[in-house]
Amino acid sequence: MGGWVPDARGPFPGPRREKDLPTPAHAFLWQLWEPGLLELYGPQPLHTSAVAARLARFARDAESRWRSDPVWLAVGPTDAVAPERLLLRLLEQTEREDPPDDDPAADHLSPFRAAQPQALADALPGRCRARLARRRWTVVLDGVPDGKRGDELLILAEQLVMDTESRVVAVTHRPHVLPGRRWLRSEVAATAPAVPDKPLGPAALNIFIAVENWEGDEFDASVAGALCAGTPMTDRQRDAALRVLTAHGVLQQTRPGWYRFTGRRGPRGGPEKDQALARAVLDGTADPRPAVDAYVDLAVRLLDRGAPEGADLLERLEPQLITEQGLFRLLRAKQTLWRATGDWKPLCVTAAVAVRETGAPQRALEALERLSAPRAVREIAVTLRYLGELPFASGALDAFEASDPAPATAPDGWILHTRAAIQCDQGRLKGADRLLRRAVEAHQVRGDVRGEAWAVHHYGRLRLLRGDVEEARKVLEDARDRFDGLGDLQGEAWTATELGKAALVRGDVMEAVEALGRAAGLHHANGDVRGRSWTELYLGIARAVSGGPEEAGPPLGRAHRGFHGVSDRLGQAWADHCLGALPTTLARDRLAAGAKLSSALSEFRRAECPHGAAWTLLEQAAPWRNLWDAAHGKHDQALRVFESIDDPSGLLWSGTWGSGHVATGRIPLTARLTLPEPHADFDHAALSPATHARVRLTLLDDRSTAGTASRIALRVLPGPAHPWSERTAAALPWLTVRATPLSGADVEPAHAVTLRPSPREADAAEFLFTPRRAGRHRLLFTVEHLATATVLQEVETYIDVVEGDGGGPRSGHAPEALRRS
Repeated sequence: MGGWVPDARGPFPGPRREKDLPTPAHAFLWQLWEPGLLELYGPQPLHTSAVAARLARFARDAESRWRSDPVWLAVGPTDAVAPERLLLRLLEQTEREDPPDDDPAADHLSPFRAAQPQALADALPGRCRARLARRRWTVVLDGVPDGKRGDELLILAEQLVMDTESRVVAVTHRPHVLPGRRWLRSEVAATAPAVPDKPLGPAALNIFIAVENWEGDEFDASVAGALCAGTPMTDRQRDAALRVLTAHGVLQQTRPGWYRFTGRRGPRGGPEKDQALARAVLDGTADPRPAVDAYVDLAVRLLDRGAPEGADLLERLEPQLITEQGLFRLLRAKQTLWRATGDWKPLCVTAAVAVRETGAPQRALEALERLSAPRAVREIAVTLRYLGELPFASGALDAFEASDPAPATAPDGWILHTRAAIQCDQGRLKGADRLLRRAVEAHQVRGDVRGEAWAVHHYGRLRLLRGDVEEARKVLEDARDRFDGLGDLQGEAWTATELGKAALVRGDVMEAVEALGRAAGLHHANGDVRGRSWTELYLGIARAVSGGPEEAGPPLGRAHRGFHGVSDRLGQAWADHCLGALPTTLARDRLAAGAKLSSALSEFRRAECPHGAAWTLLEQAAPWRNLWDAAHGKHDQALRVFESIDDPSGLLWSGTWGSGHVATGRIPLTARLTLPEPHADFDHAALSPATHARVRLTLLDDRSTAGTASRIALRVLPGPAHPWSERTAAALPWLTVRATPLSGADVEPAHAVTLRPSPREADAAEFLFTPRRAGRHRLLFTVEHLATATVLQEVETYIDVVEGDGGGPRSGHAPEALRRS
């Protein structure tokens, strides 16, 4: 059975068997109906808590008829002021133990992200009561305060379990006697306190001094370490010190890995410790990811005081608030700030962004339009982009820049990289690289590491659109590492999608399918319907390449429904385009496909996306859809649009269906994923109609280990339209290839190897790669024409090497760079 209960600090002096419980507690344990609340009170809070823990264990371990899972809620000073925090934690814990699935009684809290706090305060008791009625729980409120706030909390708790089989155990210092209330009470007598043999050491004393007057309700080991930043302390010393302080009763566990200070507080510590801790996060010396809850509470306290670090810390923590995983955290922060100040304006934009990122951009737009903060105007532009309203998004950026009081020498990096992202969406790439370079510089000047990560992400998107797959992959992996360091789950998921798309463009379809499947899972966990829909779109394109229309149809259909649900017009256009471009056999299916393409063209034109419009016009001009005379007008329109956006790949593909050309078959959907530089030398088939030869590298062993030789095969693959593909083997030119290690490794042979262009594995050049250490290794392969010594291609790749396992067959996960084209 689940349900965490804190361990005893030492030998437990209280009742060890159920029959030894005081009469009220014993009666409470074995009854299922009213009274549903037991108040345990006594002069020693830690001992009273230990008795409550023992009672919760008895309930958890009882036979099935009486069994009840515990929900342990430590009540802190902030919880007493904002009781919604406790109710949200109650919902969060019970949903974790008993997921709601499709239970209508467990209605989700998503609509309350941007709602007024009073609406959530009114709705929470009913939601909690529905959860507690669903199955039997024992809710322990540890540390209910004296006085009016404690009275109100106990009345609320009694109402939550009324007419349910769930019960509440309240741990208090003094009994709360209220007229008309019939809950049970049981006094826990004082005992001689246990004195641990081990005294407090230096590390424990340092932590004691640091947390004694800190204003946070609870902390974990990472926060304790940050508060003691000036004292050298290893993780092992810190963890041992926390255990010693807990054994001495100075600290008490509130949940697994979290503690609170139990002693009587002296004078308030003031803002100094809070501000110092916030600055440690902002300058990168403290990592907030392990203890986000504590740092969000810190940001709220700073906002309450009007400290300048509050807004900056909130922006730094925003990635942990805007996803589905951050729902309860955001709601707790909102209710806490509202209860403390009567307002929640500092969180309004963050709440609207959370609404947008979890599948409701239209509602987010409405919420943002009601706000007057400068950042709200910027986020309106981002939201319009999410809705596929690209011209309006650009107009919103123009309006923001026109009204921005900042000097022209200090541009807004978010504006710059959002504008570049819109250009990438439209296929108007001219100048996008310059915008992104300026964005990175602007973020660096302002110290905005998250903004810089997103600018790097969009630069990776740009390089992928340009067909520079290897550079795109490296940039996107850099962005992924940055997002991971920030705890930005949205960034990680979107970068995973782009990396999966990079594998698709490179031609590694199975790798792309696996990568895109993982990315879809990340978007789903984040609650990002739009992100998952774009990933499903690329997954459908991959399935079209590997399995045909039967396999492509389902993911493309899911993508279309997802785009429709979030009102992403650009996404719907691309989904319609891909569905319309799939091969059909029946006349009614061809009519439906034509309607899909017409709808796509209309949406692309509305979004001012010439890239999508040109490809749709070209698809409408396909020889099997029309006689040439009927298609000629659309074909010419497509050519003009491709020329207007300098898309050489589109122009090359258009030539295969042009006047006087024999149709060479359908254009693969992957061709739509790139828009190369004018006059670029394409190096993979997705960019052009197979007119170029590609270099294919294959690691022949499942993995590469330090000190062990691995085999690498290299082939030169001419495309079907390449001159080499039409020659006999004897007429093919001789080429040479040389491998150069760029890291601590040896490659054999050290000299150049001759080969001829051929798709056959038997014609590959083979090298032995022996890394001298684990880690990432880089290799450079140079392909030359033997007769003229002309360098035809240079390919740089990397291989991730693991530590040697003492021999045995190679198995397990292959390195990421199994194949590089």
